Amino acid sequence: MNSARVVTCHKHRSFSSLPWISPLHFLTPKLDPPPKTLLEPRRKPKFISHETAINLIKHERDPQHALEIFNMVVEQKGFNHNHATYSTIIDKLARAKKFQAVDALLRQMMYETCKFHESLFLNLMKYFAKSSVYERVVEMFNKIQPIVREKPSLKAISTCLNLLVESKQVDLLRGFLLDLKKGYMLKPNTCIFNILIKYHCKSGDLESAFAVVEEMKKSSISYPNLITYSTLMDGLCQRGRFGRIDEAMVLLEEMKETKCKADVVTVNVLLRGFCGEGRTEEALGMLNRLSSEGIYLNKASYRIVLNSLCQKAGMADDAVVALYGLAEMGFKPEPDSWALLVEFVCRERKLLLGFELLDELTAN
Repeated sequence: MNSARVVTCHKHRSFSSLPWISPLHFLTPKLDPPPKTLLEPRRKPKFISHETAINLIKHERDPQHALEIFNMVVEQKGFNHNHATYSTIIDKLARAKKFQAVDALLRQMMYETCKFHESLFLNLMKYFAKSSVYERVVEMFNKIQPIVREKPSLKAISTCLNLLVESKQVDLLRGFLLDLKKGYMLKPNTCIFNILIKYHCKSGDLESAFAVVEEMKKSSISYPNLITYSTLMDGLCQRGRFGRIDEAMVLLEEMKETKCKADVVTVNVLLRGFCGEGRTEEALGMLNRLSSEGIYLNKASYRIVLNSLCQKAGMADDAVVALYGLAEMGFKPEPDSWALLVEFVCRERKLLLGFELLDELTAN
């Protein structure tokens, strides 16, 4: 009896010591809560503007990659190339002499509706001239009207003329002038007249140069200016044309009558002319006279005279007098001018004079 009660009590104590488990624990398994995720909005691709495209093309070193950028940006909806983007890529390709790619873009431009400017073609003219492809210079001029849809300006005409004159492309220049008269009814301005005068002077045909000047004077839209007179004087003072410096001096007097003031370029042209004919004393006299008239002179002015004196035997004393005279006129001789003179004096065995110059140089 007692033993049964003990067993019962023992069993009761065993069950009461176990933890209580809810039946729901077996019916619905416990799940972790879903992670909290932030749903980011989908980013739209960035639109590349004309300004950005230009900067990308400019800073791209490889011209082929620059062309790929140019072609890529146009795939954007609503994007059309304009004058600025075309000018930038064409400049990049022309610098790298990728002229086939330039031609392809020029053909493409024929079908564009945007407004183009002739400055793009003036730039191309200069690149072709630098590359000695002179026929393309005229070709670029002829492409202005079909693409820009306007006749070339006087600036375009003068640019093309000047490039042909500088490169001495006589046949191309003549053909270009004939086409201008036929197709454009050319009325030259002062700039174009001056280019033609320079062309004749470079060719040694001074009579034709003066004929152009007379035509300029008869024109109602142009007149001789400082460049006109300086170009003619330079033609007259070129080496091998002895005796024509006096004609240049006549032009200098004519300038005064027309109130066209000479500048340092004109003065240096005349100085070279006098010194080239061995008339150094007259060059010195002209320097003194022009400086008293208030005409600005530069270092090249006295170096022309000094070099001329130092090249003539027996002129050491005159060279020294000239240097001091120029210093009194306000010039401060450079060390290389002093060195040239000291060397010349020593070569003439005027050693005492050489030491005096060195003392003067040290003192100053």
